[in-house]
Amino acid sequence: MTDWFKASMDAQKQLLDAQKSALDMGRHAVDAGKALADAQAASIKATEANVAAWQAWMRLWGVGPW
Repeated sequence: MTDWFKASMDAQKQLLDAQKSALDMGRHAVDAGKALADAQAASIKATEANVAAWQAWMRLWGVGPW
């Protein structure tokens, strides 16, 4: 009976270790996704600033509808 109980406890420990690994991978994926979203937001801001600069430059020279 003790061997069965020990085997059951070992199996449960393996399941818990697997779940912990899955959670760690999920946390890593969330962190990577956040970094990607932050990079995309920065890229959008940079693009908008670039468009504004070009529009100001065009206004300075009297070109375009801006």
